[in-house]
Amino acid sequence: MTRISLLGLVLATFALASACDDEEPFFHSCPLSQTLINACAEQQENADITCAVREHPMCDESVCAKYRGSASFCTRSCTTDADCPTESTCQDYLVFEDDQFRFCVPNEPPVDTDMVK
Repeated sequence: MTRISLLGLVLATFALASACDDEEPFFHSCPLSQTLINACAEQQENADITCAVREHPMCDESVCAKYRGSASFCTRSCTTDADCPTESTCQDYLVFEDDQFRFCVPNEPPVDTDMVK
């Protein structure tokens, strides 16, 4: 009986530790097609492309983004900085003239290794 209780305690501790780390799935890598990146680049005047996909299958909260030339990363939509994980902010992205979208961006976005040579 003691072994079962100990196992239950260990499993409960693991579950609580996992639940506390709810920011873990954010900001991991996700692929964006070159066609999409080219379409985003056509809408922007500088080389530091920002692009976002609202329904990406590899991201837990569906959003995959590239911010000002960063590597692409999974994130979530937001309204204010309070909606974002710690050490990130809610940033604007103008998809089309009347379609503004906001998503969380880490304070240090991932580096696009294809751009670094």
